[in-house]
Amino acid sequence: MLNHLSIKNVAVIDRLDADFRGGMTVLTGETGAGKSIIIDSINMILGERANKELVRYGTDKAVVQAVFDAPECLANVLEENDVDVEDGQIIITRSLTKDGKSTARVNGMAVTLSVLREISDSLINIHGQHDNQALLTPARHTDFLDAYAENEEYISAYRDILIKKRGIEKRLASLEMDEQEKLQKTDLLKYQINEIKKAALEKGEEEDLKEQREIYENAELITNSTSEAYANIYGGDEAQSAYDGVSIAADALSRIKDLNPSLAAMHETLIGVMYQIEDIAHEIKEFGDGVDFDEQTLNDIEERLDLISRLKRKYGGGAEDILAYLEKAQNDLNDIILSDEKVNELKSELLSVTDELRESGKTLTKRRIAAAKKLEKEIERSLGELNMDKARFRVNIETQNDFFDNGMDKTEFLISTNPGEPPKPLVRVASGGELSRVMLAIKSILADADGADTLIFDEIDTGVSGAAAVSIAKKLSAIGRNKQVICITHLPQLTAVADNHYLIRKDTDSDMAFTSLEELDVEGRERELARIIDGTQVSEIALSHAKEMLKNASSEKER
Repeated sequence: MLNHLSIKNVAVIDRLDADFRGGMTVLTGETGAGKSIIIDSINMILGERANKELVRYGTDKAVVQAVFDAPECLANVLEENDVDVEDGQIIITRSLTKDGKSTARVNGMAVTLSVLREISDSLINIHGQHDNQALLTPARHTDFLDAYAENEEYISAYRDILIKKRGIEKRLASLEMDEQEKLQKTDLLKYQINEIKKAALEKGEEEDLKEQREIYENAELITNSTSEAYANIYGGDEAQSAYDGVSIAADALSRIKDLNPSLAAMHETLIGVMYQIEDIAHEIKEFGDGVDFDEQTLNDIEERLDLISRLKRKYGGGAEDILAYLEKAQNDLNDIILSDEKVNELKSELLSVTDELRESGKTLTKRRIAAAKKLEKEIERSLGELNMDKARFRVNIETQNDFFDNGMDKTEFLISTNPGEPPKPLVRVASGGELSRVMLAIKSILADADGADTLIFDEIDTGVSGAAAVSIAKKLSAIGRNKQVICITHLPQLTAVADNHYLIRKDTDSDMAFTSLEELDVEGRERELARIIDGTQVSEIALSHAKEMLKNASSEKER
């Protein structure tokens, strides 16, 4: 059950806090007072996508928080997401910045929107005005029937097989081609495979070739520089080299090295330097001698680099990509060469999977037919309670040869609202008020199987008046005996039977609008109900009528 709702900086709402109780609660107010903003805020808690336009102008962040009783059915999902429950409560917080960044937390633990939706689905169920339009879309009727039949597990199993079947069909489509196309593709693949294989690429080869090219292009400079370096440190003829100088110094110290340990250490160091100079000198000479400029070798390097560049443009960004393309091309060629054999294997597999899918579809159909018979009776009973006792409701199920995403059936709701008339498609015969009552009948039936303890109805009474409004009010009040029911309404009949009544009011201050939510006492309920009855003004007649309606509703509840 929803115990508390806090809304901050959402559209025209500056700050709004409300405590809720069980039973049936109504929210009323003038058109434009902000009822839709409250629904938008609750949708944020449900994990719906939130538009940054919801953030109140002039503020940085909108925050919505709701406190619920924690049901047992959520124990596993909360544990899986490391959400601890204290005092038997679930606190959901959703924030939205003006830049559109959204954050969701459950009992202080950050969660993804998908996890938030999984949790909130077991806490609250909201019925908006657009839901009535779902009854005008036959494709949605199967969804209602499946929800009643609790077919989620069976649909999931069916879809797993359907995905497998579609994968095989896609594979077959890629293998089954006409002979001319097969020959053309075979020739192309063979040419590409031969071209890459002939190139005999090696990983890192391009980098090595570029280094070699750099050396050959600077051969003269390298030869001159290495010769100069060698002469100066080891092999100079005209002047003393570095090696000669260190050698003379080492000889000088050798005569006195036994006189003091420090002199011995210095002498040893100089000997080491001599060996190092000798080693580096030989390395420099060897490198310089190895650079023998050969124009043909440079041309060969350029041609090799050009070949690699062309292959990169055709097959990938580097040697690894080109070799990966080679492997794929070889596999594709093998598939074509062995295509007849593979096609036969896949066709056999497809037949088996199709049989499996058909059986899964038949299972769904049987469950839907069995559920449809029960649903028809329950909806007719519920419609009777909604002042449509003469209505006859039917669920028409037609099994197709096609495999749809949710089975093999097309479902459509049929209704007869007048005695003697055969049931016809709901989309063709139901008025707006009748649609509202049919939807309420379906929702009330699904609510028994739904784990959510809180049901919110956003103007379920659209297009309803008179006796039909009274019947809807009684139905919602009856649901409120087992569930927490919150209704946004304009109807006095619904308002009168509520256990709790909140007024949504919008005021302006310094050119800014502010929406507030106020729980009404008995006198406040009387005046608000009178306003709904009479319009903008509250007349004595309307006030008297409001008091009488509230008195009758109270007496009805006591009975």
